[in-house]
Amino acid sequence: MIRMKNKRLMTRVAAIASTVVFVLLAGCATVAPTAVNIVAERSQARWDALLARDYEAAYSYYSPGFRSKASVVDLEIKMRLQRVRWTAAKYRDDTCTGDTCTVRFDVNYEVNSPVPGVSVWKGVDLIEEHWIKTGGEWWYVAPGT
Repeated sequence: MIRMKNKRLMTRVAAIASTVVFVLLAGCATVAPTAVNIVAERSQARWDALLARDYEAAYSYYSPGFRSKASVVDLEIKMRLQRVRWTAAKYRDDTCTGDTCTVRFDVNYEVNSPVPGVSVWKGVDLIEEHWIKTGGEWWYVAPGT
């Protein structure tokens, strides 16, 4: 009889221990994203929207200061009038300090060539962009704003 009680007790202890271990491991898997991860995701999403010519989605990542001065239509006109066509953007790295980040991208581009016999110039350039955290959210700071 004592043996059976010990066996039941051991089974319960093992079940409780398994549950505790599972809960602890699950807690480790739900670590909150860091500022760097959030900025990397938001900046890549902005570039993806620009490349897809989804200017409304891209506009949603611009800082409140930019959006107070320019509409989504202004952004679209600016993008459509530029001579450079971006063809790809790949996140490289970032440097964050407090509520500011500098994010770097390798951006592929095409430009119509003025040289006879060469229709398009293609290249890759390193682009640095600045992001700020305000109102609890990260925003892209366009040059000149």
